[in-house]
Amino acid sequence: MKKYKVEFVQTETFIVDVWAKNAKNAEDNAENKMSNGAYQEKGDCSVRVEAIYDVTNTDDPFNP
Repeated sequence: MKKYKVEFVQTETFIVDVWAKNAKNAEDNAENKMSNGAYQEKGDCSVRVEAIYDVTNTDDPFNP
């Protein structure tokens, strides 16, 4: 048997409502609100495999 590490990436979607003069200003305002926890979770969450690494002949820490 070989040793593998499987890397997962989780993506979540958030919606932030902001007033702004332009798109750049909207992005800045939304980032500020997001850092303060003022957002709505859309409920979309996905997890996918990003990469698989064969660590069979390495010193990589392995915890099956």
